[in-house]
Amino acid sequence: MSNLLARLLTAVVLIPVLIFAIHWDNPIGVWAEVYLATFLALREFYNMTLAKEPVVERAFGVLLGMAFAAAVYWFDGEPMAAPAALAAVTMAAFLFYLFRYRTIETVAQRVASMLMGVLYVGLLLTFLALLKKRGVDGGAWVYITLTCTWFSDTGAYFAGRFIGPLWPVKLYESVSPKKTVIGAAGGLAFSFGALALAKLWYLPSLSWADCALVAVPANLLAQTGDLCESLLKRSVGVKDSGNLLPGHGGMLDRIDALLFVVPYIYCYARWGYGRF
Repeated sequence: MSNLLARLLTAVVLIPVLIFAIHWDNPIGVWAEVYLATFLALREFYNMTLAKEPVVERAFGVLLGMAFAAAVYWFDGEPMAAPAALAAVTMAAFLFYLFRYRTIETVAQRVASMLMGVLYVGLLLTFLALLKKRGVDGGAWVYITLTCTWFSDTGAYFAGRFIGPLWPVKLYESVSPKKTVIGAAGGLAFSFGALALAKLWYLPSLSWADCALVAVPANLLAQTGDLCESLLKRSVGVKDSGNLLPGHGGMLDRIDALLFVVPYIYCYARWGYGRF
């Protein structure tokens, strides 16, 4: 089965479930899917970064990440909830290793890896669930976030595959050898197309300035997020974060760009939307 066909079949299975959750008035549907994705991505993250450590250590990291993500979501209205939760997981990580340090020379690296997973996956992905809690236009902003990110990936894939050979200049070869400048340009064009679609279809209150101010920074963040996960995988010597999703690799491979995009779009929707 070709990689493209595997991607399409995976999308056919998963997208209807996601659409149902977005259209459901109760935001808990999106949160449940985001929370499941958080669990799967945390598991893959710790399987990569703490691969040689006991299962209990990786499981504790997943537990901390899930607890932190839940606190950020459910106590969204409390100004000090996120800092308090971050303080709690930081102390919990250190206390875990204080009594289970095993090889003491590697404790600093293991504590850092555990806390990085909490922030990289547990914090960043939760912003997608928070978007749905905005109110009547929450679902529209979830659609904007997903389409802007995934259209970028699709545009980069097709531009790189069919136009890239005409000008095969690499984007960042040492980190991701297959990515080209042409692919990056195609991704940017498709991201703006996602915002144009939103304005012309389901969120007409967007201005064209809003479209540009969302699409361009979000696309740059999407491509940066993709490169950062490639950097992470190269540092630990793996090709994919997992094999959960045919054609995509693991859950973390599927959401790597989204992790960098969604905090920006959340902030724009909250503080920038309607001002331009």
